[in-house]
Formats: sequence, C-alpha cells, structure tokens
Amino acid sequence: MRMARPQQPAGEPGPLRTWPAVASAMAMATAVAVVLVALLLLGWLASTTVGFAIAREGAQARSAFAKGTSPWTWTFRGPDDLVASRVFGDGELIDIAGRSLLSNPRLKSQISIVSTAGGAIEFGLPLTRMPHLRELPMFHFDASATATGTYGISVRETLTSDPVVASLGSLPGNGLVRTFRLDQLAWVDRHGQAVSMPDGIAMLRLSVTLPAREILTLNSASLAPEPGGPQPSTVPLPAHASAEDLLTWRDASRKHSSLVIFGNAPPLGPAPPWRRWVIPILYVLLFLVVSRRVRPEDPSDRLGAVLCALLVLAGPVWFIASLAFSAHPTLLDSSMFLLGVAFAVRQVVSDRSLRFRWIGDWRRAAWPLIAVVVTGLLAASVGHAPVWPPVTRALTYVAWACFQQWLMLAVACTLFDRALPRPVAVLVTALAFALLHTPNGLLMQLCFLAELGWAWWFLRHRALLPVAVAHAASALLLQACVAGGALRSLEVSARFLN
Repeated sequence: MRMARPQQPAGEPGPLRTWPAVASAMAMATAVAVVLVALLLLGWLASTTVGFAIAREGAQARSAFAKGTSPWTWTFRGPDDLVASRVFGDGELIDIAGRSLLSNPRLKSQISIVSTAGGAIEFGLPLTRMPHLRELPMFHFDASATATGTYGISVRETLTSDPVVASLGSLPGNGLVRTFRLDQLAWVDRHGQAVSMPDGIAMLRLSVTLPAREILTLNSASLAPEPGGPQPSTVPLPAHASAEDLLTWRDASRKHSSLVIFGNAPPLGPAPPWRRWVIPILYVLLFLVVSRRVRPEDPSDRLGAVLCALLVLAGPVWFIASLAFSAHPTLLDSSMFLLGVAFAVRQVVSDRSLRFRWIGDWRRAAWPLIAVVVTGLLAASVGHAPVWPPVTRALTYVAWACFQQWLMLAVACTLFDRALPRPVAVLVTALAFALLHTPNGLLMQLCFLAELGWAWWFLRHRALLPVAVAHAASALLLQACVAGGALRSLEVSARFLN
C-alpha cells in the first residue's frame, strides 16, 4: 500500500518552486558581478595603457635630452614634417631630385624649398605640445642653401595671438649648421616695437628670403636646454590614478616645465624593423587559413564561428588598442583594420544568416533609445552647457555608428551567438566594443554598458538602425555636453593621449 504524500501547506513555496527562483537569483547576481568586474578591468586596462604611453614618452624625452636635443626635434623627410604640409609665401616644396612635393605629397626624402619669386618664404615646425623657450633657449638648425639668404624666426604664445619675430641675420648657404640662443635675439612685435622673448609658445615658424630659383635644403632642427642651465628632472607617475587623471596630471605638469620627464622607464633603443611586421603577418596568415578552412555558415561548426568572429574583431581592436590610430597612421597599421573589415564583408557575402533588417518591428524600435535617455541624465548631472557640432558632422557620425554596429552586431555578435550561450555572446561583444575605444577609460566603460543592452536587443530583433541612431545620438550628447569636463574627449587610441 503506497503512503500518501504530505500535502504542501497553502501559501508556502515548495522545493520545485523554490529552486528555479534561487537559480534565477544566482544567475542574476553572477551577471551583475561579471559586469562589475569587467568595468573594473576596463578602467585598469585604460589606466595601464595610458601610464605605459606616458612612461614611453618619458623614455623618449630622456634619450633626446641625453643627445643634447629635446622632444622638440624635427627631421625633414616629407611634407608632413611641416605645418600644413606646405610653405607659405614665394616658395615651393621640392624633393632632393627637384620634383615638386605639391603634386607628389607622398614622396619621402630630404625636402627642399625653391624660391619662386625672390620674396619671403615661411614654414612652420609642428608643435605637439607647448615648449618653454626659457628652459629651451638653444635652437639648433641644420640646413644648406645654394645662395646667401636672410633668415628669421616667428612665434606665437597662442594660436590667435599676434606673432613675435626675431632676425637670425644674413647667412651664407654653407653656413646653415648653426645654434642660436633665442634669449639673446632682438624680439619685436608686428609694429617693430621691442618685446621680451615669450616663454610658452603654441606656434613656431622660420622665414627665409632667397634670390629667385635658389634652393634651401632642410635637414633638421631642435630646441635644447642651455648647457650648464636647468636640466631635466624625473617625476614618478601617480599610483592608482585613472586614465583621465593621469593625462590631466601630465598636462598640468607640462604647463609649468618642459624639462619634466615622467616615469623611470629606461631609454628605448631602436626597434628591429621586422618587429612591426610580426603581428600583421600573423594576422594575414590566420586570415588566409580561416578563409580557406572554416565554413561558419555550417551551424555545427561552432569553433569556426568563434574563430571568424575573433578574426573580424582582431584587426580593428589591434589597430586601436595598440595606439596606432594617430594623426598620421601608417599603411601597415591601417591594414589591420581594413583586413578585419574585408573579412567581415566576406562573411556577410557567403553567409546568408548574417543578414539583418534596418528597422524591423517599429513598435520595438524605441528600446535602444533608452541609452540616449541615460546619456541625457548623465549630461544633466555632470555635464556643461551644450556645444553642438555642425549638422554635417552629426549626419556623418550616424553613418559611422551604422558601420560600427554592423561590424559588432550584424557580424561578430551574430557569429558569437551561433556558437556560445547568448549571455556570453553579448558579454564578449560588449567587451570588444569597449576595447575599440581604448584607452579612453570612462568612454570604454560607458560603451560596454550600452553595448550590453544593444547587443541583447539586436539578437532578439535583428534591426540595426535603431541601435545605430541610439549610438550616434548618445555620442553627440556626450560630445556636446560632457566632453571637456567629466569626460576628457571622445578620442581613442593615440589621439586620446594628445
């Protein structure tokens, strides 16, 4: 005879009802813990990357000072070594073979300036940051000319202030390897009135007047401290500072002195030429192998789907996270980014499951815009008066956001979702999106949180435009109301360090 099962008292949860609730609560707590750890790791990564970059700058500065020059050293090998990649006045840039650099701006060789009409010629030396001339009064100039010319130097304390000029005198063509003491020159303003030498400057130009058709060939120039005068001093990096705080501290230190060196990293020796080719070559080999061997459209090939997603993301992430994205990225560095995009295009062409919709169900399309509301609240609490970008830039950013989210969601996230549990696919995609904003620490964390929601919504609805619009609108709000304050900028990679 089977005994009767005890009856569960009314209103009390039984074990079959309790365990799903406990499992759900544990899963939620685990997810929150993973997100918090990821946020902390992203902040640490940004801080470490910025600290490494500042220490590397310090090592380069230490090496330059040891050679009797400074970080303000110019070697002239192409138009990009001059401000605006050109000369002003009665001159034209040519290379050592006499070819015009105006029509061949990518030529890389020793550059020369030909006088076209015998009038004054000016050219600017790029300043990545402000030098203090009282600490760097020695100006070394290495050039040669085919005739005697009259030379001068012009500086501005700010980009909008009036220039202050000084004459370097009439110099023979074979006497242009010289050192001038800037603090002993006769400086005058634009009215010819005597003034004292400025200290910090934002612009530095040289001028030369040569007879028509005569040529000035540029080798190098530099600012340097006075021998026996104030010498560089080393300052350790602050510990446990965020990426933004490190850069704010660095910039404040530079405002007071050009002779401060950050960190104790040893001077860097010249890297072997082959080293910069290693990662691109390995990436290309993986690109070729995976393209030939892996068929991610096969639902059973989970490993292939993950490999393809990682290959799509590896190129762009490497390009940004290695600080290769600068004002003048090299073709080798840019090729990593382009190969990743090319592989993504290949996957979309060969795999119909990577298709997406632009809008989908319009009744659900407003959900990604929650990020815009959150951004607005952030701007209201820690932002400043809005400075809106031009309409054309806003429209351009919408297109750029569409491209980014196509790469992240329509391609990479969809491939991850095919092979991994959906929460893991969303997490990995959000982390990759954050890494595309290295080393902008706060922006990385904001992008990570936003992409968690956008990726989850996209995998359910497969609509791209609502996410792209939310992405662009959030970024424009941050740019207009937060950047320059709580958020240093929206720049990434090497651009963020300037």
